[in-house]
Amino acid sequence: MLFEKRGFFRENRGYNGAIKRNAGVSTDEVFPGMTEILRNVVIYMDLMMLPEFVKLALFMLAVFISNIVQALTGFAGVMLSIPPTILLYGPDMAKAVINAICWLVCALLMYQNRQYINPKELLRIVVFMLVGMAIGIHLYNVVNPQILVPLYGAIIVGAALKSLIFKQSASALPNWIAIPVLLGAGVIHGMFASGGALLVVYLVATFRDKDSFRANVASVWTILNLVLMFNDYEKGLYNTEFFELLGLGVIPLVIAIYLGNKIHDMINQKMFNRVTYCLLLAAGSMILI
Repeated sequence: MLFEKRGFFRENRGYNGAIKRNAGVSTDEVFPGMTEILRNVVIYMDLMMLPEFVKLALFMLAVFISNIVQALTGFAGVMLSIPPTILLYGPDMAKAVINAICWLVCALLMYQNRQYINPKELLRIVVFMLVGMAIGIHLYNVVNPQILVPLYGAIIVGAALKSLIFKQSASALPNWIAIPVLLGAGVIHGMFASGGALLVVYLVATFRDKDSFRANVASVWTILNLVLMFNDYEKGLYNTEFFELLGLGVIPLVIAIYLGNKIHDMINQKMFNRVTYCLLLAAGSMILI
């Protein structure tokens, strides 16, 4: 822990204003963007210092809400649960626990809906995404992420708005579009572990019914998340805290899967599509913001 006393942050939150008054300049004039960074650090550290039972309650609530959506659609659970979990337990532990929880949900959905899986399409998706992930891992060290992230967000927002406003084409994506989309999803996933939104752009054009869509997207993450889980294991993140959080997370997870499956069965295809596109729009907007 960088600082041990929570009071330090409260006593020093106004120090940037003091610098302004005393020196006539703001922190941002000396270090551009530093004020916002420090503000985020303060919030982050304050949340990590909450009483443990409060942190666990918030974590379990995040798992519950996000995995109702995950069970309903087959994606978006990580997008919804990672931000609050990072604030509570830090980025490394959040990524490790949420990846494992996501794998459990997806593996169950894959098994329950195995009759809807298209093996040929699944193989095609996984192969191109693995190639893209290898490229993305390399690019992470050589390309400025600030160039790619806005472009990624803009593509997602554009695809979501197009699907919400205009009538969908009945034909699948042509190869000259489909292959770059899959490779791009892999590249983004290799760089930022968040290529799911771009993958959904491909999936909504390929699988026209909600059962096939959910079964195949869950199958993709069941396979690809094993790579991420292995990396987390290699980093030594599978420690006592990890297994405690995973065990507690399973409790709301079971209820969330039950409710998500019920809602999935209740809604029609049109409503399912709208939910999917709205989640895409939310994902793209969050990336741009």
